[in-house]
Amino acid sequence: MRTAPHNDDAEKALLGAILMNEEAYDSVSQLVSASDFYHPANAEIFVAIQRMKETSSFAVDIITLTDFLRKNGKLDAAGGLGYISSLTESESIYSNAEQYASIVKELSLRRSMISISSNMAELAGDDKNDVYALLDESETRLMKLSENGSTSNESYAVSAAVTDLMERIQLKMDGKLADDAVATGFSVLDKYCNGGFHPEDYVVIAARPSIGKTAFAVSMIRNMLSDSRNIAFFSLEMPARQITVRLLANISRVEANKITNGDFGEGEFIRVMDAANNLYSKSLYIVDVPNIKLGDLSAKARSLKREKKIDCILIDYIGLVDPGLDQRTPRHEVIATVSKSLKQLARELKIPIVVLCQVSRDSEEREPILSNLRDSGSIEQDADIVMFLHRKRVLTEEEKSQNAKDRDGRPVLQTTMVIVAKQRNGETGSFKVGYNAATTSFEEVQQDSVFFKPDAPDKRK
Repeated sequence: MRTAPHNDDAEKALLGAILMNEEAYDSVSQLVSASDFYHPANAEIFVAIQRMKETSSFAVDIITLTDFLRKNGKLDAAGGLGYISSLTESESIYSNAEQYASIVKELSLRRSMISISSNMAELAGDDKNDVYALLDESETRLMKLSENGSTSNESYAVSAAVTDLMERIQLKMDGKLADDAVATGFSVLDKYCNGGFHPEDYVVIAARPSIGKTAFAVSMIRNMLSDSRNIAFFSLEMPARQITVRLLANISRVEANKITNGDFGEGEFIRVMDAANNLYSKSLYIVDVPNIKLGDLSAKARSLKREKKIDCILIDYIGLVDPGLDQRTPRHEVIATVSKSLKQLARELKIPIVVLCQVSRDSEEREPILSNLRDSGSIEQDADIVMFLHRKRVLTEEEKSQNAKDRDGRPVLQTTMVIVAKQRNGETGSFKVGYNAATTSFEEVQQDSVFFKPDAPDKRK
């Protein structure tokens, strides 16, 4: 049987360097842990050194280490006095602690990769195991291993963060760096969100049924695609064909039912064909798996980010994601599990994830508030941005006459409020959009000045 990768000399030299140089432990303790040592005796010694550093102000050397191990009944497990004394026999190891630590860490990672591969191969050979769940588990375990292998501690220094931020600011001022925010195409919303949705944002858009959550998401996708963004849409409620109809109606301004029925007026088919050609060239990926498992969603999202360079993910909607919990699990715990996982996924992929959500029925005809988020308060806690769509279901004739006008001057746009109820990194407030039921699209409308967030003055002038 082949021996697992390891280097006895590097492990011994690392421990010897720590015993000979009081500062060596501080430089390597962020690079390796006891589990990175192949030989149990070496791991036992490293654990003892860790505990001594944490609980005592005395220097760690052969005498104090041996005494600590003897008192704790671990001297034999650590190889005995003779083995510990041999660790400092070479003087050349004094200044190479970090190099030895790198060797130990690399070989530890190799052993972990072999272990994961062997374990996954065994699980994959069992037909009872869900292959897609195994794929997700494999990606997660390898990603954690990759993170564990990132041994640099420079990123913890605030100086590095400040330097990176100031360089980005300077590049933006010089026009040499594109904004990493994904603009929604709704100017007031983008002002509220400082240019749009930012990497790692977890955004929740909530409304009662039939108010237009999906339509609003599709309208944002339309705008994002026009800005040459790469978008993934997990449509768990509607098939891809229906989403495509809505997009064509959004782009062509031809009624959705005409596109569905193939019943066009003069010039409308040409507009739909032009819209289809436009949409065909865009980077939009629609995943229409009903009741998708949370693990499958995460795996597909990682794949799309890696292979298609996705800028933003939208999910319609959170209540249809299956976390794979026991069927007896309370609904609020189910939603909480999904919400936390999606928040973590946004952080992991470093892109905004926009999730649609329903609000409870008790908000009927009233502006919804955060406590109306359906099934779980965890959504409010996890989200960076929470916004609600709101409008009355029943309008008087006078209210209908006050509908916003479309581009042709027809009063067909139903005034809908977008309420930014939570904004972790900006302001909250509300503004108006117009909903066109015929094209299932949301459009910008003229605002009352009170809804505008003032533009920041140009600091360069």
